[in-house]
Amino acid sequence: MKKDDYMIPFKGLAAGEHFFGFEINEEFFKGEDLLDVKKGTASITVDLIKEASLMDLHFRLNGSLRLVCERCLSEYDQPFEGAFRLVVKFGEKFEEESDEVVVIPHTESNLNISGYIYEYVNLLLPIKKAHLHPEDCDQEMIGKIEAYEQQKADPRWDALKKLKLK
Repeated sequence: MKKDDYMIPFKGLAAGEHFFGFEINEEFFKGEDLLDVKKGTASITVDLIKEASLMDLHFRLNGSLRLVCERCLSEYDQPFEGAFRLVVKFGEKFEEESDEVVVIPHTESNLNISGYIYEYVNLLLPIKKAHLHPEDCDQEMIGKIEAYEQQKADPRWDALKKLKLK
């Protein structure tokens, strides 16, 4: 899927509530270097409430991403879900008033939401990327990491380790 596949054609829509559905997959993440994700799937629903001078969009995301565990370096699937709101006002030029409010020109007829989806997925990623349960980690790799850490111990620090703050 191309980023253009995430367009909402709002120009001909009547005032009121409209629903849109989108899917993302591995294609969506290609060329995006900022995310630690290269694979994943998700369903996105957008509830758009159109008024004369603005549009109120409510996003719901639900899916799973393939991440690398920071504990054992093996890949695992991280489920995610979340909801976000975006208010789109009409004005003279493109402008971002806040995280939730943007202004687009009156001359626009479509809204490309791929950037917002990308941002929302990024916000739903956990800060620490690791298996939910440590016993799910690759125990062979954990053993290698622990052996390397013990091997790398610097004897000059041993005297400091014995000191305790009182």
